[in-house]
Amino acid sequence: MPIAATPDDHAANLRGALVEDLVNQGAIVSQPVRDAFASVPRHLFVPRVDLHAAYADQPVFIRWDGGIPISSSTQPTMMAIMAEQLRLEPGCRALEIGAGTGYNAAILSHIVGENGQVVTVDIDQDIVDEAAGNLSNAGYGDVEAVCRDGFEGYSPSGPYDRIMVTVGAQDISLHWVEQLREGGIIVAPLWFRGYRLSVALQKRDGGLESLSAAPCMFIPIRGSADRTEGYFPVGNPPGDAPQMYIGMERDDPDHRRLLDRVFAQEEQLRDIGRSLEGQFHTQDLSSGFYMFLTADPRINIIHWESGDGLFQGAGYALIDLETMSAAVLCDGRPDQVMVYGNDAAHVELIGLLDGWDVLGRPSIRSLRIRAFSSPPQSLPDGHWSVAKRSPFTWAMSWDG
Repeated sequence: MPIAATPDDHAANLRGALVEDLVNQGAIVSQPVRDAFASVPRHLFVPRVDLHAAYADQPVFIRWDGGIPISSSTQPTMMAIMAEQLRLEPGCRALEIGAGTGYNAAILSHIVGENGQVVTVDIDQDIVDEAAGNLSNAGYGDVEAVCRDGFEGYSPSGPYDRIMVTVGAQDISLHWVEQLREGGIIVAPLWFRGYRLSVALQKRDGGLESLSAAPCMFIPIRGSADRTEGYFPVGNPPGDAPQMYIGMERDDPDHRRLLDRVFAQEEQLRDIGRSLEGQFHTQDLSSGFYMFLTADPRINIIHWESGDGLFQGAGYALIDLETMSAAVLCDGRPDQVMVYGNDAAHVELIGLLDGWDVLGRPSIRSLRIRAFSSPPQSLPDGHWSVAKRSPFTWAMSWDG
């Protein structure tokens, strides 16, 4: 008589299928990360959802504030990418900022092994308590779960070989850098003028040099981080025309009034002499196009809410306030640009696009980021500075 399958067997099968999917996507590339995802039972960390939801490649939200999620179990694809970026080794001491359900801490704990140590911190005691309970139930009770403002890190268990930030941060905290050993690695989802990148940064001589970068989305960090970044409405669209929003480091009402004037001007649709099909962030996450553009101080990321209009969805705006002109790209029209005011911004944008073509349209995997602890007298050859509110001076370059 055949033996009936048990719930544990079903969970193991679903977990195996998830791991294979993550491998096929390229999110998992190393054996230690594969072993961790194959061993840690995610369903024990999200007990309020069914098994299929627990092993689906999607986030599971666990806390809300006014209908807005404030804590979750991150999408497995993103967790795997960040775990690979972290380059964990057995025996490492690791700090996680943002405890969530405890699942990610268990993945880290599995990799560092019995000779390593993982500390996870969260600003809410009830989240910490639930994560600690989940960790204990799943056999990872040696993970230290602490209620703490994550932006401050957790110095009593430092210094750390690795720090993983699983909440969206505007910038790297100086506390994290202080608590990281020389040569250690921080992986954090950082805001760069409208987009978030999960950046792996290695500490070298007090500064930080990137090892890799990947696009991401995360629930924002809470606490003393003094976050000011966001998308803010610009322009006064008539009727059912969609509202435009612009990504900025901080809101500036006077600046937005100038932008309102720019985008109130007559608009004209022009060709750009090439096609950018497949280069937009919404079309290809590996494209480096969006970071090439947003590194330029004249460019802002924009998006429109749903509605009628030639341009909708995500886009980029080159704005020249000296000439009161703007040129806007949109992923729905990859070979055209919307021009506001005179041609100045349009000419500048075409020059930028020519530069993108000369570079060979590099992948985001070729992007290198450096954070200098003090402003350098000059940047290394091939680097450009990035406008960012930060105690660091940020610079970028392309490999090769």
